[in-house]
Amino acid sequence: MTTETTSPHRHSPSDERPDRWIVPVALLAIGTFAIGTDSFVLAGILPELSADLEVSEGAAGQTVTAFAITYAIAAPFLSVLTHRVPRKTLIAISLAVFVAMNVAGALSPNLAVLITTRVLCALGAAGFTPTANAVATTLAGPAARGRALSVTLGGIALGTVFGVPLGTFLGQHLGWQASLAFVALVGLAALVALAVALSHLDGEAAVALRHRFAVMGDRRVALVVLITALATGSGILVYTYIAPIVHDIAGISGSALAAGLLVWGVGGAIGAFGCGWFTDRIGAGLTSALAIMLLAAALSVIALAHSPWVVVVAMLFGGIGSWAFVAPNNHMLTGLHPQMAGVVISFNSTGTYVGQAAGAGIGGVLLTSGLDASATVLISVAGLLVAACLALVARRITRVEA
Repeated sequence: MTTETTSPHRHSPSDERPDRWIVPVALLAIGTFAIGTDSFVLAGILPELSADLEVSEGAAGQTVTAFAITYAIAAPFLSVLTHRVPRKTLIAISLAVFVAMNVAGALSPNLAVLITTRVLCALGAAGFTPTANAVATTLAGPAARGRALSVTLGGIALGTVFGVPLGTFLGQHLGWQASLAFVALVGLAALVALAVALSHLDGEAAVALRHRFAVMGDRRVALVVLITALATGSGILVYTYIAPIVHDIAGISGSALAAGLLVWGVGGAIGAFGCGWFTDRIGAGLTSALAIMLLAAALSVIALAHSPWVVVVAMLFGGIGSWAFVAPNNHMLTGLHPQMAGVVISFNSTGTYVGQAAGAGIGGVLLTSGLDASATVLISVAGLLVAACLALVARRITRVEA
């Protein structure tokens, strides 16, 4: 039985014309593109950043850590505390903070000021992304919810896959400040466009604050967030160390590695945008499980193959799988608590960032312990198989499937 989702707002533009959601959701994706770029753009220019600010690269890397930790912690609380704010207003304020702090970051005279701006920038991002996802579901309505979520997720994917390399290129040739200026310009473009195109949407329905925090204890919500964290962490465990892994397994390095990463990125874009179509047709839980199993299969091939061509082809499917389960999981969460869509989606964002941090840390420990590359990848596969089984359980207990 399919659970129909009622809108968390009093008025849904999707009631007027079925395809009216496409333009505003695409504009929301410009904002998520900026945030996806901003999350990791400084990681590629740490040498330039550390040299200019006269700090070690390890210290400069704390700018990336500060953003990720702040986002992971702040997202659920901001969603709870801002639930009465009209959605367009919250989106505008969040993007304005995001843009302003990127500009301030580019003007930072030292590391302490830069880290402060990164923390404040992450607060803007944490206010925007879950709200953008919740608004996308409202604009699209239940029938197109999966596609709408895949568009906003696709913005983050494109930011990570294409925005980060472009921002890194600008930082390497024009100075690290240019990277943040680029992100600020994209964020400003999204802010102006949404101010014009996005219709007024009330805050989420009146639900007592204690009930909003109580959602954290819903075992179904916890299960979906666990799936996101486990699948993300298992995938990141390999992706973070993909260069030494594919070199040890198949001798891939240099231009071949760059090509493989590009192929993974193209796959990521396909997975992020394509998962919505499957979600709306075969259901969120099954789509999530299939995506995770596809990633597990691709990594199994990488672990066992010794042919560079086979590994590169597997990287395409790895990219598809790695980006195709988050939107279905958000779909399940909004189906569980449609009146608190922003809150439950923010929990999933936290699960993503926690998974990234844990996966990168565990992967580093495994590789430095002397474990060979293939065994490291197969440990990741084991985690993914557990996550896929949990997704099938979630398909049943969340009752959002046919």
